[in-house]
Amino acid sequence: SYSQYVTMNAITEIFPMPDDLPIEDCASFMVNPYTAVGILDTAQQAGSTKAIVHTAAASQVGQMLNKLAPMQDMEIINVVRREEQKKLLEELGAKHIVVTSGEEEVWKKELKDLVKELGATCAFDAVAGDMTGHLLDVMPIKGSVYLYGALAGKAGNINPSDLIYRKKQLKSFYLTSWIKSGGSYQMVKRMMSAGNLVNSGLGQGGWCCSQFEDVTMEKAHQSIVEALGSSITGKKLRIRFD
Repeated sequence: SYSQYVTMNAITEIFPMPDDLPIEDCASFMVNPYTAVGILDTAQQAGSTKAIVHTAAASQVGQMLNKLAPMQDMEIINVVRREEQKKLLEELGAKHIVVTSGEEEVWKKELKDLVKELGATCAFDAVAGDMTGHLLDVMPIKGSVYLYGALAGKAGNINPSDLIYRKKQLKSFYLTSWIKSGGSYQMVKRMMSAGNLVNSGLGQGGWCCSQFEDVTMEKAHQSIVEALGSSITGKKLRIRFD
């Protein structure tokens, strides 16, 4: 449909973009960059001000976190499945990367040692499945695991003793809830602060600049099928109509 005028909420639905940013690059300004900001803010509010654990860490959100965290004096303990994902993160300057393709006892010990060394008390899990229980296991007493994705299906492998006796917590992170938490006044402050941070990094080479593969509408279906049939970590398709 086409309209000359629309009514929008000035706080939650209108976002000023940098004047020098190409309009097509604005297509990805919201979800991933604001998720990265929200994850670090949530961790800091929970007291995990030094470091966090992050799974599916070679994703676009993961790459953004590795660029943003040093700006806030935080470190990311990255958890990935494959060596090539580790290499990708190393090229971005990531220092702490755990690859889970090897023996479970080995990589869990490596992860637990890093959690203790860097003082992480929060983990953010985009994978779910058995990974959620592994993360709870390596968290310190009273540590928290925040679920924000389900790449491996339902969360499981959870030791009840971690929740009952060690007072660890399983929570959720949902971007919309983070944006709206604390009422209207806090939401305005949060979005103004986050917007300035995101807009400063949207340009080419910025901390939240997304990498796209441009496709035409005619080739969109074929490109989507090909992407789903391969490793799509860190990749985005952008359909252009020009």
